[in-house]
Amino acid sequence: MKKIKSLLRLHRNGLTITDIAEKLRLNRNSAAKYLEILLISGDVKLNTFGPAKVYTFSQKMPVSAMMKFSADMMLLIDHDLHVLDANENALNILEISREDLIGNSVMDIVSPIITRLDIPSVFDEIQTKGEIQRDFCITLKNEDLHYRMRLIPTVFDNMDEGLTVIGEDITERIRFEERLLVSEARFRAIVEDQTDFICRYKPDGTITFINDPMSRYFGVSLQEICGRNLFSRILPEDHILAREMLSQVAKNREARTGDIRILDKEGHYRWYQWNTRGICDSKGVLIECQSVGRDINTEREQEQKIRENEERFRLISDYSPFPILITDEEGRNLYVNNAFTRLFGYSLTDIPTEEDWFRRAFPHTSDRQEIMQSWRSDPLQSPPHTMDTVTVPISGKDGFIRQVSIFQITLQNGEKFVVYEDLTPKKEAERLHTVLATIVNSSDDAPSLYRSLNNVYSPH
Repeated sequence: MKKIKSLLRLHRNGLTITDIAEKLRLNRNSAAKYLEILLISGDVKLNTFGPAKVYTFSQKMPVSAMMKFSADMMLLIDHDLHVLDANENALNILEISREDLIGNSVMDIVSPIITRLDIPSVFDEIQTKGEIQRDFCITLKNEDLHYRMRLIPTVFDNMDEGLTVIGEDITERIRFEERLLVSEARFRAIVEDQTDFICRYKPDGTITFINDPMSRYFGVSLQEICGRNLFSRILPEDHILAREMLSQVAKNREARTGDIRILDKEGHYRWYQWNTRGICDSKGVLIECQSVGRDINTEREQEQKIRENEERFRLISDYSPFPILITDEEGRNLYVNNAFTRLFGYSLTDIPTEEDWFRRAFPHTSDRQEIMQSWRSDPLQSPPHTMDTVTVPISGKDGFIRQVSIFQITLQNGEKFVVYEDLTPKKEAERLHTVLATIVNSSDDAPSLYRSLNNVYSPH
């Protein structure tokens, strides 16, 4: 029999009785008897192909070895429902000694696991229908334990029928699954409840997931939009930026941020700031991207209005006939318009600070100090939006001194908005009028003087 088993190991496809008899130089009847013994013991298997009977080596492990090395609990139960054998794991789990278990009927064994199996009522069903499986939870030592029990019909060496009970402790697996379910529920709650958009898509832009806020924004369900391309929702002129972001994510494996406009269900594009990162497989290959979008449409509209207001102010200021100077609360000059440069000859480069401007406008120290005292001892203490006015002589870049009226307003942020008005022509006209009035009033022959002046200034 040992030679037959060795021979069959070498011929995996099997041999017939005749083949075995020829190779071992046995008569056919002897070979058949030995094969019958090996077949009963389970060392060989018989396969029938038409009239031919082919024997193959049985790759089996003795039950005793399985019970010894198995990490699961194992019980062997005969047709009379007596326990034939049990491994150490079974004794530990059932918390019973070998003497109290082996040879006893399952109906006499006090154990919550054995009770839950209800072996007497299902024994006949198992013999006819085959293996059954049961999952249940029991409480031992104030701890919930989960088991998966397999009841397998078995034929023992003496050809008696029975069953093998294999029990697997799946407590940790169940707990992990429960933790996973809780974690997934928490993640989904976070994803669905937040107002920001969350979108996952393949590197080519094919959408695989969007959260509820984004679904409502698009006006379509997750099932309807999955498989569509995200770029169909992006403003065409923003496609270049979007593709550049994806390229950087794929190349550097780092998150990227960009402002991109997407289409809503009403057909309008709104600004969203997207933070995009890549999701890679175990080999580091980019398989998916995830973008989180924050609505910045109001911010962008406000920025646009500010730019428009700034442009409008600059346009008005540049073409204003009155010189304008803006100084911050630190004393730095921020802006001078064209009229300022035309009148005084100085650009912003010439007078970067308020101190530089005062030094040039009032070259004499004593005059400068007197003018500053008359202007205001501490101009920064002026309440916001309060206008201060003073008329002083200012020296231009060409050295010509002009009589200038200054109007200053302190803004809410501390900046000073200063407007200048050149009163020199008006003052000169007033001076000439006064001179002429003095001459006229001092003349003894006013009519003759009037006629003389009239003849001089009247056209020929």
